[in-house]
Amino acid sequence: MSALYAATLSTFKEMGWHYREVPEHSVIEADFEAHHTKVPLHVQIFGETHIASVVASCTLTVPSTHRLAACELLMRTNRELNIGNFELDWDSGTVLFRATNIFPPHRYDQRILASLVHSAISEVDRLTPFLGEIIHTPKGELILLKVGDLMKREDLLPPAPEEE
Repeated sequence: MSALYAATLSTFKEMGWHYREVPEHSVIEADFEAHHTKVPLHVQIFGETHIASVVASCTLTVPSTHRLAACELLMRTNRELNIGNFELDWDSGTVLFRATNIFPPHRYDQRILASLVHSAISEVDRLTPFLGEIIHTPKGELILLKVGDLMKREDLLPPAPEEE
């Protein structure tokens, strides 16, 4: 077990997050309940290169008829992100959020690991209702959908977190 994987396990334990280890791999999987949706999470550690990759999945699948509008949403969203990015698997219609960090050897900051997880969950939760609007738009009406205008809808955003 690499030191980075051990630090990642420790982070999940200290945060009280329920998780599953994938046997034979340096992978942790978990499911988080967010404001809009449940968010499946996959964390893979590459110990020799000191890389942590956090991938959160949207539970909505984009039908082939709606993929261009969904791609526009993802590209417009990615332009505003500082950490990570959204991806669309064109063949399956699966939307993923991926954030990766390369750590200096033997300096695995658990705050950074937790922040990667929080960011991935928050971004998927924030995107889900916008993606849902696209998916539920009838195929014949997609030509009328203005993704830029859709993204201005504040009623689809989760509430801001309360300060502790």
